[in-house]
Amino acid sequence: MNTALAPALSPWRWWVCFLLMQATVINYMDRMALNQLAAEIQAAFGLNNTQYGWLEGVFSFAFAIGAISTGFLVDLVSVRWVYPLMVVGWSLAGILTGFAHTFWMLLTCRFMLGLFEAGNWPCAIRTLRTMLPPEERSFGNSLFGSGTALGAVVTPMLVLVILRWAAANGYADPWRVPFQVIGALGLVWVALWFLTVPNALVNPTDATGAPPAHQGAVRFADVFRDRRFWALLATALAVNVTWHGYRTWLPLFLRKERGYTLEEMSRFTTAYYLVADVGTWTVGLVTLFLCKRGVRVHSCRVMMFAICAVLALGTLAVPFLPDGWPLQAGLLVVAFAALGLFPTYFALSQELSSKHQGKVTGTLGASAHLTLAALYPIEGWLCDATGTYAWVLGGIGVFPLLALVVLFRLWPPEFEPPDPQKPDDGNSS
Repeated sequence: MNTALAPALSPWRWWVCFLLMQATVINYMDRMALNQLAAEIQAAFGLNNTQYGWLEGVFSFAFAIGAISTGFLVDLVSVRWVYPLMVVGWSLAGILTGFAHTFWMLLTCRFMLGLFEAGNWPCAIRTLRTMLPPEERSFGNSLFGSGTALGAVVTPMLVLVILRWAAANGYADPWRVPFQVIGALGLVWVALWFLTVPNALVNPTDATGAPPAHQGAVRFADVFRDRRFWALLATALAVNVTWHGYRTWLPLFLRKERGYTLEEMSRFTTAYYLVADVGTWTVGLVTLFLCKRGVRVHSCRVMMFAICAVLALGTLAVPFLPDGWPLQAGLLVVAFAALGLFPTYFALSQELSSKHQGKVTGTLGASAHLTLAALYPIEGWLCDATGTYAWVLGGIGVFPLLALVVLFRLWPPEFEPPDPQKPDDGNSS
């Protein structure tokens, strides 16, 4: 029996969670700046829609490569150094986008942005697993993951303000300035990381001064022999297809099929992402509340995932709802559920192997984004062939429920994650 206790939990861990959320906000701002300025970029470079599609495609391809490579790197080198390296990389790629003068330079910047931005998830999820006990991980993941929606909310407003400022100050190409300003924000984050995050928090030791013992698979090959990994793979594909499917097609659905103006669409999508944030926070807080009151950690996670998966079935009705409050209410339910799935997915992914956490996250992320890269053209073809977005938006919400079935089938119901803050009595499952 190992009776050594890990050091007491530091309240500073919540500040680190906040920093992870801020990194994700900046990550999404750098990513979405291109979408907000698509018309200006097409005009400046003379791009057709096919060429613009290459900018999106090369980002997804690079993201898959970055997820795998960072996953391996962060398992070998301290996250204290790998994480800021990733942020510096994507920040410089964003800044350089504002200086691109040819399509190939723009394409290269977009590739580099995807390559480095992918590192946010292996680094953050590994950091959270190290800092937080199992019952707090869903909430920590919800704080971190809420940065995706916050970034989506903030970017349109910030880009508009910077564009107006640049135009008023006589910049020849005002569209370049938002890339440069948003990219610089990442460098500020790096300074905060080094100044405020104690090394002991991201590289802990036990009471004897040694690194804590690894939990889960010791060899990476054993991860693939664990049937829980395949449940996680199904979950990763499902939650990403639903979330990113609506992120991609919802603006076009509102503009082209429901007649929303640009201003009306922008106002509603702001509300959509704010409610998505409410969803991820609610899942994290309810999971933490139930765990603190003695409900089994794994049971809490599966229950919250099941609730969100059922709510996501609202996508079946959304394309057929009448305009006005019925349509908007249906979409907001989808927003709540789609992002609410992620805290549980991330928490489950933190149970396979502490030694190979980065590689697990990277492998799952790469698989999801390669799937999305292949799926987007098929979804676009289906929209063109049917003349409606109904089949795509209606169907993609079914996948989380299918993932839940796989989860019940492949994840042992008696599983309960070991708590590194408690002595190992040899009875952990």
